[in-house]
Order: sequence, then structure tokens, then C-alpha cells
Amino acid sequence: MSLQTIANKKACGGSQEANTGKKGCLSLFGEPTHLKLVTKGFIIPKETIYDLDYITPLVQKGTMTPIIDASSFEDVSAEDTYITNSSGEKRLDLQGLPELKFTYEEGHEFYRELSKLLSYKSYDFILGDDMGNWMMAKTSAGDYKGFTVGHVTPEMRNNKVKGGSSESKALMFQFLDRLQYDENYAIFHADELTFTPQEVPAVNGAIITFLQIPAALDVDLRVSVLLAADLDTPVEGLDETNFVLTVNGVTDIIVSAVEGAPGEYTITTTTAISTSDDVTLDLFDSTLNVNVANAGGELYRSPLATAIAV
Repeated sequence: MSLQTIANKKACGGSQEANTGKKGCLSLFGEPTHLKLVTKGFIIPKETIYDLDYITPLVQKGTMTPIIDASSFEDVSAEDTYITNSSGEKRLDLQGLPELKFTYEEGHEFYRELSKLLSYKSYDFILGDDMGNWMMAKTSAGDYKGFTVGHVTPEMRNNKVKGGSSESKALMFQFLDRLQYDENYAIFHADELTFTPQEVPAVNGAIITFLQIPAALDVDLRVSVLLAADLDTPVEGLDETNFVLTVNGVTDIIVSAVEGAPGEYTITTTTAISTSDDVTLDLFDSTLNVNVANAGGELYRSPLATAIAV
């Protein structure tokens, strides 16, 4: 069903006219645990069927960045402030803005990627809770988007203390629109969705290494593709559509990419390579302009691997 059909719908209560009544199931949001960072201003139309078929291409294109399963959460929001006149009457002076802190215990490759998110007014945030519910802001047209966010600050990594806290890194961010946060939002409950937060795909870093230096007159390149997180786990199930090859800055069509040992590929080029050619290779589906998915549907992104042909 579309977003407009399931917004704020909680499957277990009848409707009632008294908005302050207590019949039916309460629409509650649990402990914030999951995030989806979306490109600033990105709108999700109310007619959207919000499932993994919709979400996955957004993740591939970099429009949406899921950060799933925080180990802990803190609400560090500023309180409202007041002024009091000479008669003792109190008046609201400034509404505090919501500010949240998510802490992760996910290892150093994850922490490095988290550090790249340092920014101001570059993202909108969709919130997910520990029960699989999601919360989005609602536009005046009835569509949906992430909450407007100001600073996004990956905090300094906390080192492990003997007998104390584990190694961790926190991500802190502040919502800028109090009206949006207080009123103009909707909750999409887990029982109305077809996926769990853990099923939302995220892009994995990969490292391409030339197993042998490209040689003149050769049309085959041998490369290894390993996960960046450990430089040990092979990335399997790729094919010729997943690689982009350039020779001296010009894209060359790949005829085939055949996997031998797990994560090791022989890539056949259209044209033979010459001595001193500048050869680069990376993972990207240039026909779809998205980061690649292997045969198992896992998503990958890599930096350029470069070599000079001999």
C-alpha cells in the first residue's frame, strides 16, 4: 500500500471522533535506533509503495544512506527557555531544538565512513525505532521527506577503557524545524511495512587490486576484489556490468569478467593495452548510474584501482 494509505495507521483499534480519547491502540514510537540519511530536499511522493524495491535504487544512487542498529541513543535536545516580566508572568522566549546522539560499536572501517558525514544542512533524516517503525516529516502537499537537519557531527572516537566502556563512535545531529518535529510528521508502523530495518541494504566498501600489472598487447586483466572492512573477505558474484574500465581516461568496453577463485576476476577488454597506458578500474554500473549489486543483491562501492601498463 502507498505511504498515504499507511501513514499513522496502527493495526488494532477502531476509529473514534474524540482526538483525546484513549480507545484503540496507541501510535507510539520506540527508542530511535536506525537512520536513513537522504539528500537534502528529497521528496517521497505520497503514492509511493515504500518497500525494498523502492529503497534499494535510492541507496545505490547515493540518494539514501542507511545507518542501521545504533548500540545506544541519547536525547540531548535543548530545553525551551522563558523570560519573566516584573509582574512575575512567564513567557516563552525560545523553543529548544531537538538534538539526538546515536552511538555505534561497529569497527574502524565503519567509523571512517561515519566521519565522512560531517556537514551542515546537507541531509534530511528519516528516523527508525527499535520496533521497526519509521518516522518522516510531512510536506504541505501531503508528501513525505526526511526531517530538516542542521549540523551532523561524527564525534571523536571513544577508546576502550579496561573494565569500562567499549570502543565506540557517536553521530550527533540537530533538527532545525520545531513545527515539523512537533506536528508535521507521520509514523509508518512496522506491521504496515514489508521489511525490517535490518533488511534495508547499505553499500559496502570494496578494494580492487591488480593481481598482475597490465602488459602491452594483453586484453586480460586479473584483479582481486576484497571487502574494505577487513581486506580479507572476497567480494563474489560480480560480472562485466559491475566494472568500469578506462584506458588513458577513455572508457573501454569490457567483454567479460569471469570469477575464478572467490573474489578474483579475469576481465577481458575490447582493445589491447599498450605500454605506458594508464589503466583504471572501479565498481560502478555506468549504464544505470548506480553503485553495483552482486548476484546476491549486496551493494558495493570501490575507489579507483590504477596501474601503468608495462
